[in-house]
Amino acid sequence: MGKLYQGIEGPFSGKVGPVVGYMWKNRSCIRAYHQHVNYPNTEDQQQQRNWFVGMVRFASQATDALKLGLANMANAARMTEGNYFILKNKQHFHRENNGVRIDYENLQIAVGSATDVYFHKPHFGEKETVIVDFEKNSLSLKASSDDRVYVYIYAPGIAEGLLSAPTTRRSKQIQMALPQNWAGQEVHLYGFVVDNDGRASNSTYIGVGRVNHYEDRGRYIPLDNNWQEFVDLANGKEVPAKSKEAIIPTIKLATEKAKEPPEVP
Repeated sequence: MGKLYQGIEGPFSGKVGPVVGYMWKNRSCIRAYHQHVNYPNTEDQQQQRNWFVGMVRFASQATDALKLGLANMANAARMTEGNYFILKNKQHFHRENNGVRIDYENLQIAVGSATDVYFHKPHFGEKETVIVDFEKNSLSLKASSDDRVYVYIYAPGIAEGLLSAPTTRRSKQIQMALPQNWAGQEVHLYGFVVDNDGRASNSTYIGVGRVNHYEDRGRYIPLDNNWQEFVDLANGKEVPAKSKEAIIPTIKLATEKAKEPPEVP
């Protein structure tokens, strides 16, 4: 049963027919539910659903980042951070065959007036770690050194994302320890700043890379950009001569490490 407050013009809670009243962020809201929904499973509708699911999947994994990077803009637009992300980025998700192609380099996970920093290319180290160096740009000379800097990293192959712990501008580096199941995964990195007033900067697409591959009982063999060629060579397939020259030292390294005694915990 719905309940009226402050008369017919005031807010109400509960359900009246298909209309439901509720509070969200101290605002009175209503929504209606359709009693009957036609569900023709046409190819076009399947693609449309896949397109929407692709956006929701990314947004759901980036929740921690979006709550920092889009909070002010979403609140001003009276919507959730996830919905604002979809509104802001839907043109970068493309229906393609039975899936979705994403322009990762154009996605914005943070929007605001805070001054950002200049992010350098990521460096992938052993034990699934990634290091991102950064420095003040020419526009941030007067920004507070205590502003918080974040990096968000997304692995599309397993549809998982991870937000770094905050660090300050003065630290000039963020280091993240990634889960072991991220080994060998291609990842996309984004950086942004949240100043002392809670304002976010526009996010920066830092770049794409591959997490070092886990091999041989805890030993780590960096494969860099030759991962697919390495797999092809291992399967006896032909690879370009230049790629083979780059891969052979890695194979020798793996062979040498295989001869080493196992690490003692």
